Amino acid sequence: MFPSWRKIRVLGEGTYGSVSLAITILPKEVQGVLIAVKSSKPHGEESLQKEEGVLKLFFGCKEIIQCVGGAPTIENGRYVYNLLLEFAPFGSLGNLIRRRKSILESEVKVYARMLLKGLSLIHQSGVVHCDLKPDNVLLFPGLEYGVEYQLKIGDFGLSKTKDDKFDVGFLKMRFRGTPYYMSPESVMGQIEAPLDIWSLGCMVIEMLTGLPAWHHVPTTRDLRFKLGLLKEAPPLPSNLSSVCEDFLNKCFVKDPNQRWTANMLLNHPFLSITDNILWENEAVIASNVINTGYASGLELENDSPQMTQVDMPNSRSFCDKLSSLLPHDLLSLLE
Repeated sequence: MFPSWRKIRVLGEGTYGSVSLAITILPKEVQGVLIAVKSSKPHGEESLQKEEGVLKLFFGCKEIIQCVGGAPTIENGRYVYNLLLEFAPFGSLGNLIRRRKSILESEVKVYARMLLKGLSLIHQSGVVHCDLKPDNVLLFPGLEYGVEYQLKIGDFGLSKTKDDKFDVGFLKMRFRGTPYYMSPESVMGQIEAPLDIWSLGCMVIEMLTGLPAWHHVPTTRDLRFKLGLLKEAPPLPSNLSSVCEDFLNKCFVKDPNQRWTANMLLNHPFLSITDNILWENEAVIASNVINTGYASGLELENDSPQMTQVDMPNSRSFCDKLSSLLPHDLLSLLE
């Protein structure tokens, strides 16, 4: 039997489509599992299919959002392509920053390590994310070093693979990514792995301060001038430890060929966790796991259409992948 699901509500809209919270209906082995369904707009299926191909490279990596598979459906008489993704129950890193206002340096270093582990695999696979920012990093129950959340990199819709060919040039490439997180070379059309490292540095500043690294720059035009022509790095907060300041300076080396790589930064002293404060105890972390991937008694919208897959040859693979993403205690509920 082909897998099917029912959408509960729309979580967000993007350039190429929408993301909805959904619940699996069939087959019964994975019935009642909450998933995120990213659905294409008209003529947007090619972008989602490319993203699916990229995400397949990273199946099993706990620092990257997991894709169960892709499935075409007919919705309101229209062909729609869908990506079936694991559902992030706690929102995004952007949500966390806006809620907390700032995050302790001892916690930021753990989150930075998670992101760099993901970037290391991404870059080793010949992929550049191109749009790394807090809203594209998703939150899951914390499993590591006592922090509250496990971070996973998501939204590879703008990513560049080693097979992609682009016309390099300022006018053609300046809008690839989000301006606050773009590097000087990316503004000028150089789209390579070092730009993701620059973006990471901007994210670390934002986690520490609660504000984007370039929040003081009034317009996108002014920011492009600072990055593209002056090649400026964002100012560092004044209350950083010396080791954190050095870490950020390595992220903001102006020459992308000299900028530290993800693997180099993973060995930076700032990411040492020996002195990290384990402020989340195991009981709290364990409580966060409940209802992460399983919905019991969840009320569905009456008008939510059931999505039946058109053609997916290997539904067994779908079930295996979906099951592998669930905590063991939740799997027992499905038996």
